[in-house]
Amino acid sequence: MAELLTPSIAYAYNQKAKTLPYNGMQDIGERRQLRQDLQERCGITELEAINILNGFHIDTYCIKYLRKAREAAEGTPEPTKKRRRR
Repeated sequence: MAELLTPSIAYAYNQKAKTLPYNGMQDIGERRQLRQDLQERCGITELEAINILNGFHIDTYCIKYLRKAREAAEGTPEPTKKRRRR
């Protein structure tokens, strides 16, 4: 089971990314390994991990996964997608 994404984890990875040599925020080398580690540790998407490493939307993602964890603990099912009108 993946660990819950917390602000302390997210900001720790963000700080690690800041110590890496500048490469234009490209997802290569050490930055890629860091992103993959964050994804595996917390079970988040690639885009979310990249944004966290770059320092974007950290609080939003933490709240999102906290809500998901609370809903899972309460047994509340995830909302279904709305059907589009034709």
